[in-house]
Amino acid sequence: MSHFLATLQPGPRPAGVPFPEYYDFFMDWKTPFALAGLYCLMVTLWNPKEGKVSRMVASSSSAPIKPAQKSESGTLMTAFVFVHNVLLCLYSALTFYNVAPALGHSYRTHSFYDALCDTDHSFWDNALGYWGYIFYLSKYYEVIDTIIILLKGRRSSLLQTYHHAGAMITMWSGINYQANPIWLFVVLNSFIHTIMYCYYACTSIGLHPPGKKYLTSMQISQFLIGMSVAMTNLVIPGCVVTHGAQLAVWVNIAYLFPLTYLFVDFARRTYSKRGGSSSSSNNGRVSDASSASSASLKKSQ
Repeated sequence: MSHFLATLQPGPRPAGVPFPEYYDFFMDWKTPFALAGLYCLMVTLWNPKEGKVSRMVASSSSAPIKPAQKSESGTLMTAFVFVHNVLLCLYSALTFYNVAPALGHSYRTHSFYDALCDTDHSFWDNALGYWGYIFYLSKYYEVIDTIIILLKGRRSSLLQTYHHAGAMITMWSGINYQANPIWLFVVLNSFIHTIMYCYYACTSIGLHPPGKKYLTSMQISQFLIGMSVAMTNLVIPGCVVTHGAQLAVWVNIAYLFPLTYLFVDFARRTYSKRGGSSSSSNNGRVSDASSASSASLKKSQ
């Protein structure tokens, strides 16, 4: 694998990135693969066989739940979770605020083809390269989502584990090989994460805003749009030129297919009218992921 990746030409370092002395370390392919592997190992070793249920799920469940099955948080943990969610909400909003207008400016000042393919790299140089790199680094910080779940005695679902581990690798590939379609990940995901982390900041302090199922729908829509536009970029002549960028786009598409299935399955089990109490139990296990990163969508604090 090392020999194969060595034949691919990475893109230049974006101008002005913070701590440039660490850029080569984070852009080395071994970093995302090793950290994603360690993350999966951590989840495998620490995941409880039977996870507890969050207080939100417990309060909305029609089935009786024993006190020992409920996940309770002390004052310090509640404060930490709240601050964690607020920070990610503000960071996501900052990313969207800086990248989305630059994307719009690119379409206003270029032809549709030139903007879609970023033929002169102006979008990358002005916004996507810098903010995309920081967005990639944020995927490592988002592992704290899983640590919070495990500390509360709850299980990390396959959806969440796959989502976080895959986000490290896919964002690395898109930034390292300067694949322009990675803007879909940065813009759409930062927008959804702004709403999502605001929602979970509220739930962490006992508030119950409506609309959780719409967050799931937004995530699924994001994946479908992302796959469609990314594949469109691949088939347009001269749009994704280098072999490294082409590989990055295929890596992202391959990641999104099973992720979309996992999210659809999560939505079906959680929001189905026939779900009943078993759906509530699944909600407690699965709905703590973010992503993703995000996802990410999913944490009943």
